[in-house]
Amino acid sequence: MPTRRTVLRTGGGLAVASAAAVSLPAAAASAGGDGWQTLRSRLTGQLVLPADGDYPIAKQNQFAEFDAAHPQGVVFAENADDVRASIRFARRRGLPIRTRSGGHNYRGWSTGDGLVIDLSRINHATVTGDTVHLGPGAQSIDALHALAPTGRQVIAGTCPTVCPGGFLSGGGIGYQTKKFGIGSDRLVSARIVLADGDVVRVSADRDPDLFWALRGGGGGNFGIVVDFEVRPIDAPRLVFFNTIWTWAAAQQVFAAWQQWHLTSPRELGSAAIVMLPDAAPGNEPLVIVTGGYHGRQAELDAELDRLVTLAGATPTSRSVADLPYHQGMVTAYGCDQLTQDQCHREGTNPDALLHRTGLLREGYRFFDRAFTPAELTAVLAAWDADRVPGQRRFLHAMTLGGKAKQPARDATAFVHRDAEFIVGFTTQLDAPTPESVAQAEAVVAAGSALLDPIGAGAYVNFPGSHLPDWSRQYYGANYARLLRVKRRYDPDDVFRHPRSIGSPSA
Repeated sequence: MPTRRTVLRTGGGLAVASAAAVSLPAAAASAGGDGWQTLRSRLTGQLVLPADGDYPIAKQNQFAEFDAAHPQGVVFAENADDVRASIRFARRRGLPIRTRSGGHNYRGWSTGDGLVIDLSRINHATVTGDTVHLGPGAQSIDALHALAPTGRQVIAGTCPTVCPGGFLSGGGIGYQTKKFGIGSDRLVSARIVLADGDVVRVSADRDPDLFWALRGGGGGNFGIVVDFEVRPIDAPRLVFFNTIWTWAAAQQVFAAWQQWHLTSPRELGSAAIVMLPDAAPGNEPLVIVTGGYHGRQAELDAELDRLVTLAGATPTSRSVADLPYHQGMVTAYGCDQLTQDQCHREGTNPDALLHRTGLLREGYRFFDRAFTPAELTAVLAAWDADRVPGQRRFLHAMTLGGKAKQPARDATAFVHRDAEFIVGFTTQLDAPTPESVAQAEAVVAAGSALLDPIGAGAYVNFPGSHLPDWSRQYYGANYARLLRVKRRYDPDDVFRHPRSIGSPSA
């Protein structure tokens, strides 16, 4: 079933490099063997070094492209003390720090050649009174299952192995956005380990500037969050739907979908996806409208009928399932035929089946209005141009609006309050070569060149393969305040990556 998981995960398995093939940077010994053993002795969790047999798996992210990075160490932290010990160790030895929760960063910012602090074992999802506590490494598929018996649920994205550490820090959009707002708007407090090793809980009343920045300022900027406290959503059920049209109807379906969203109730969240599993000439793309409805199935059925009328074209298939919320999300993830353990990235548990992605290039923009007919014609033509075998392509769009528009643009770090849509070009390769990478990048560059002049900024969680003015695109007028927060809480720029707050735009 084509879903967001399809956009990010289709394709065959990828070979895992053997430990013997690992080539370490010259600085790999900078901490010294005794130093690493001292760190190991202070951890409840696990330290994995390049000489260890499980290092090739330990350093993996979702995207195999970034296997080229060789961290000097990977700490699998189990609590705040592990995180604090790791930060202090790295600072004493001048090692760069990268933080990893789910490992889904499109640009590889959660890995590097220094110390990777992995949060996958800080994965709690518990109810305390009127709020839910989420660990930064709680994968959506696991958090939803854990919370189901409690009658409380949370906003989650549209990929099963994404974690709060990145998702909530960057904003957090999904099928719940129109009804319940973005994920970070529901943040009540956060427990965070700062650059000096202090562990603090921030909220609207305590360190309010840092609390403001954590709601949309992006991961890996201000410290390492070890607990997110959020207000749950009232979502006992989700009516999942999936409709498919032929490529011949692409223009009218996409145009109708945009108008449908702008005139539909807040209970409806959806995505429009044009997908081509192999961009060889002559292959037929699929046009998909999918999503979730927070209401009665009869109401959704009427809305789907209205979409068909707006499009003036009948879908080739239409499926609707009224399910408990967590099961509806599992279906949206494309995992309804898998066990919970199987719905994880291969290599992370013995039963995991979800494939890694070889290489991904993408360019997304927010939009506060529908495309004009001329704009849509140009976008679809650019997406379909210059097809090459072996390349997967997606035109991927999701809805926002509704409750997400209620806060002011400066109420949190997430500035994109007028956005109704996010639209992006995506290409993927399983076995990249220099030529195929250049071809994939050309498709995204052409698409981004069309989207940028008519768009209204970019999403830090979909960071953009090439985005020279990222600080303006991500944060707009909020960037100046983010800089002030960065200088106060991380004056030595301990938490940094190529587009971290304060990094040069390039």
